[in-house]
Amino acid sequence: MYLLLLSAVFLTFGVQGCMGKIMPISNGSQNDLPEPGSNAIVWGQHKGAVGETVTLLQKFGLRIVERSRLQQVFEEQKIRLTYSTDDAQILKIGKILGADSIVFVETEASSSQRSGAFVNQYGGAAQSETITNISVAIRGVNVESGEVMWTGTSHYPQAINNPEAGIIYLTRSAVMRGLCPAGGWKNEDEGCDWDKAFGTGVIGFKAENKSTHQGRQLVVVTVMPNSPAEQAGLTVGDVILSCNGKSGFQTMGQFLLACKAERGQPLILQAKRGDKLTTISATAVSRTDVQK
Repeated sequence: MYLLLLSAVFLTFGVQGCMGKIMPISNGSQNDLPEPGSNAIVWGQHKGAVGETVTLLQKFGLRIVERSRLQQVFEEQKIRLTYSTDDAQILKIGKILGADSIVFVETEASSSQRSGAFVNQYGGAAQSETITNISVAIRGVNVESGEVMWTGTSHYPQAINNPEAGIIYLTRSAVMRGLCPAGGWKNEDEGCDWDKAFGTGVIGFKAENKSTHQGRQLVVVTVMPNSPAEQAGLTVGDVILSCNGKSGFQTMGQFLLACKAERGQPLILQAKRGDKLTTISATAVSRTDVQK
């Protein structure tokens, strides 16, 4: 599911600088990934960067809370809504609205004047232009725990003369880099190799972080018909404890990061069904085989 959503985003990062087209330098990290269908608030100072982030996250399948709804809740809580509002207050509002994550979008820009002169056979002239150094930093924060789930940063290595367009391109770069798992990023031209990031295979189930009598755990909510997971006996309600010996994940995003599956690779899941432990052994197939 992540692969289908993320690969739908078209990337164009190049922008004109003082010396022609330049490409951004980006970085990213992930502790977790947002669940498609989850609720998110996008918060930032630059309207263009915020709008671009909203568009990208909607393509990823997230539901974005409208700013007008934020304004309403801020007024109800008697908190003045400003771009400099404390992060803790945004997290508080996120809990009130039932958001799963807050995506903070930060932009920096510093401008200066660049002057030059030229002389040719027809005479000479002097000219001046404004050039700007810009950067964008984006982080997704879990509303419940306050932990940073993912981060993405992007900047141009030199000043550019069209900062508004540059900020939009950097925003795309930062979001994509932040959501591309380690090892999946190729370069700024090609973006993320989703097969390399998530693996080429699946066994055909979806799980969500749910509250159980033992706390919040990763609970199976869907098992695809005729999938390896169904054939191996995985059922809705099973709690996933480990995959090929790896454990500690509580969301589907963390599961995908910890248990990357290649087509044809055997997976061994340890699951809890009621009060009993069970072992699920299945061989991963391609996503298209599960979706048929």
